[in-house]
Amino acid sequence: MNELTYQLLADVADGLGTDLYGWHEPIAYRTGEDDATTRSRVLGWIRASVEQDIMGLGSLEPDEEGRGRWSNWDGPVADRLERAGARYGATGTLWNVFATETPRGMDLYEAERSRREAAGIDPDAHVGHHLEGIWDAEGNVIEPHGDEIVV
Repeated sequence: MNELTYQLLADVADGLGTDLYGWHEPIAYRTGEDDATTRSRVLGWIRASVEQDIMGLGSLEPDEEGRGRWSNWDGPVADRLERAGARYGATGTLWNVFATETPRGMDLYEAERSRREAAGIDPDAHVGHHLEGIWDAEGNVIEPHGDEIVV
C-alpha cells in the first residue's frame, strides 16, 4: 500500500468518513493544480477506491424537518460515482459527499498500520501533516504511482 492510500484510508477509519473537500484544499495547495484538475484527481481516487471496495460514499441529507441525517449510498458503483461527480463541489454546502469506510478497506488499513508498527514506523506520522510525503515542494509525485490508489 502506498502512502496516499494509507492516509486516505486513515481519514475514513474513524467511522465518520471525510468530506471530499477536506482532501481538495490540501491537494490543490501541494500540487499547485487548479480546482478542475484537483476535482478530477479526487474523483479518480474515489472511483478507484469504490471499485476496489476500499471506500464507500455517503452524505448528510435533510429529513422531513430539515435536519441533517446520514445517508450511506447504495446501488451500482457507476450510479454512486455519477452522483458523487454531480455533487462534489457543486452545492452550497461542503458536506455533500463523504468518503466512508468499508470492511475491506479497514482490514487493509489495519494490516498496513500493523506492518508499519512492526517495522518501527510511526503509523500516525501523517497526523497533523495531511497528505505530506506524496508530493515534493514543486508538486511532483515522490514515489512511483504515489498519486494513485495502490493496495
